[in-house]
Amino acid sequence: MTKISIAFRRTDLRAPMELAQRYGCGLEIQTFSNPDILDGDWQSLVHDYQQLLSSFSAPLASHGAFFDMMSSSMDARVVALTRERYLLNLTIAEELGATRLVFHTNFLPMIRTETYRRLWLTGQIKFWQELGLLAAERGITLCLENMWDPDPFLLRDLLNMVNMPNMSCCLDVSHTYLYGQQLHGITQWLEVLGPYIRHVHVNNTLGVIDEHLPLNTLGGIVNYAHLLPKLAALPLDPDIVIEMDDLQAVEKSLNFLSRVLQRK
Repeated sequence: MTKISIAFRRTDLRAPMELAQRYGCGLEIQTFSNPDILDGDWQSLVHDYQQLLSSFSAPLASHGAFFDMMSSSMDARVVALTRERYLLNLTIAEELGATRLVFHTNFLPMIRTETYRRLWLTGQIKFWQELGLLAAERGITLCLENMWDPDPFLLRDLLNMVNMPNMSCCLDVSHTYLYGQQLHGITQWLEVLGPYIRHVHVNNTLGVIDEHLPLNTLGGIVNYAHLLPKLAALPLDPDIVIEMDDLQAVEKSLNFLSRVLQRK
């Protein structure tokens, strides 16, 4: 059976958890991607979540910091800050009991030179091998998400170069439409990254901004009735994660997804 999860960024865990339990879904906790949370009393929030999650038995993932993070910066201080944030996210994920942790790699497509692309790739290897090893010791799989990636080959090449069994891809479907070059359609993204995808973010967009709309939004540019069966058939049986801010939109999407996949 296809594994479904709900992503949320709010600090109040109760409502998303109740919805997940009602539909038999997992959770992706994105609360600790917020720098204000990481610079505040995150320990107390983790403690509160631990209490609530003690009765939650479905799969649990977490999302790391991504605002201005750059794991392959030319500036060593920027890389050091990124490492510091990511290590804290790793600690938090372990304390929450999450088995997957999502990070962005934040490639900058505005810099259109082969030199930047080459240095961006080679500059990542040591960073992710070190973090991947620490994650493996904690039983955590790292999932690298496409954000502004113009094509699927960047993440494929990075994961091949890092070459660790607990390093995988988080495919964000709307990001491929919004930020990917038009010559690389979603079919090619699935073909190229399919062997690496363990986590998929799904929501819809009207094609201009990253709106996180319900899957069956009228005018949405992603045809999920056509795409969802392809996602469910990917070789690593990835978690399909409904990523929306409005819980009513999440529930609407859960019902649509269940109809499309005939999920019991």
